[in-house]
Amino acid sequence: MSDPKFWVAVSFVLFFVFLGKKIFGALGGALDGRADAIRRQLDEASHLRAEAEKMLAAAEAERTAAAAEAEQLLASARAEAERVAT
Repeated sequence: MSDPKFWVAVSFVLFFVFLGKKIFGALGGALDGRADAIRRQLDEASHLRAEAEKMLAAAEAERTAAAAEAEQLLASARAEAERVAT
């Protein structure tokens, strides 16, 4: 116990135990903050994806309606052309 190397080793271990608690606490807090930020970004991305899927469905419905209208116009134009031809 009177050996200075022993006391240096004890103080070294104690220093890192107390400092380690502070460092690990700070690192844990930083990692928790980062995890929360990532979770928020994932939630936002999920919301944006759902919104984009709704917009895609609306655009598809619009395209289908436009194609049906074009077919109807084409059919009426053909009928008109036949009427004029006769």
